[in-house]
This record gives sequence, structure tokens and C-alpha cells, in this order.
Amino acid sequence: MNALVRRFLYEDANFEEVLILLESDAKKWSEIERIIPEMPKGWFELSRVPSEDRIEFVRAYWQGRLPFQPKAHAAINRFFASLDDVGVVLTKEKGKWTAQLIYSLMDHSSFFRGLPPVSEKDLADFRNELNVPFPNDWTSFVRIHNGFGKLSEIELLPVQEIPESKRRLMESFARHGKTVKSGQTIVDPSSLFPFYEVTELSSFQCFYADWYPGNEMGNVYFSGMDESLSDITRIEEWGENGAFLTFLDWLVSYLEGMEVAP
Repeated sequence: MNALVRRFLYEDANFEEVLILLESDAKKWSEIERIIPEMPKGWFELSRVPSEDRIEFVRAYWQGRLPFQPKAHAAINRFFASLDDVGVVLTKEKGKWTAQLIYSLMDHSSFFRGLPPVSEKDLADFRNELNVPFPNDWTSFVRIHNGFGKLSEIELLPVQEIPESKRRLMESFARHGKTVKSGQTIVDPSSLFPFYEVTELSSFQCFYADWYPGNEMGNVYFSGMDESLSDITRIEEWGENGAFLTFLDWLVSYLEGMEVAP
């Protein structure tokens, strides 16, 4: 894994303990299952093979799980071709162990981190609580990683954190009393469901329940800096201002390093 990953794990994050699972380790699945019950056994098996095989196995898993979109799948292939490793890493913080996959870029420019997949019970509870038909491609992704991010932040929210982020977003709207608009169209704030949060900016990428530009719900960017929303009326500028037809379109822009809309 690249130097940025190792600096994050052993210096920047201040973890109490770090364990990178490798094919040469003597660790047994029973030991890991006991301390991290949510970790898939497949991740342990993944750690038993060489790095080039790990990359290919995880790439194939993403492609098999996610709905087929030619442009998105081509971009995902490019992403995996840019990696030098997909490492299985266990970290201990505040006495609790967490498992994650770390996607290390071979050019040492960045890395991504993914948490274990959502359980079917947690996903069902989430759906019952919010009662919204979330897009199938997003649902497929949280079954790969329920929490995903670039560098130190897990900004693609685990499903358990979305209701709280939604509550904080609604409180922000109520506190400022400002009419929310997309272009000149007034938007009902309750129709926005954040799935990605830029914490330091109080900004969110949100599913927009009143916007179906394709077969499923589209998503837009809410800037906490100026309380503006992506203008969905300007089709030619969707990507630039943070409006996306599908979750996969947004995910590809995130993997490829597109800057978040201002």
C-alpha cells in the first residue's frame, strides 16, 4: 500500500492498534470474528491471496453487485486499474476494533476506505424509518460498503447515520428560514435525503425525492456555505454544479477526483 496509507494508519489517525492482514499472517478467522462480528468472512479470505488477486476479486465483486451502466462500469474498471493494492485492515480506536478495505492508488496520490457492508436487518430498519424508495444502485453499493470515503474521512454515510444527518439538515433550514431553490424552482427541504456529507463545510450530496431525471431518484449538492442547491434546470451543467442523474454517476465522479461543487 502507498505511503499515504501508511502515514494515515500509523501517524495521522492515532489508532490504538493497526493490523494489516496479509497472506503470510497466522491470524485465524475465529479470532477476528470474535472481535469484529460485522466483518465478512470473504474479507478474511481476500487477505489470504496476493495483492494483484485482491484487486481483481474486489473489482469483479463491485461489477457483479452494481447495476450495469456501461460508462460507470468502464470508469470502475479504470479505478481498479489505478490501484496497487486493496488491503484488509483492522484498526482499534477507543477500545473498539473496526475492519475496512483500503484502496491504495499506485501513483501515491490518494486512497479510499470502505467499511463492512450493511446488514439486511439494518437496511430494512432504515427503509422502514424513512419510507423512501432509495435508488437501487445506492442500495447495491451499501451492500458492498456501508460507509466509504477518500483519505481520512468516511463521507459517504453509513445508513445508520443518514437519519441524523437529515435531522441536522432540516434544523439548518429551519434556523435560517431561507427558501430553498434549485434555479428558480422552490424545493421542499423535506424531499432532500443526504447520503454524503462534507463535514467541515456543512454540505451534503442529497437524493432529491421530487426529481426523477431517469428511472430513479436523482441527486443534488447542497452547499452549507451559501445555502444553495444544484440547479437542475441547467442540464449542460449538471456534473459541474453537483447534480447527477444516478448515484453511480456521482460515485464515478467521486472516484475520479472531481472537486465538490462550491
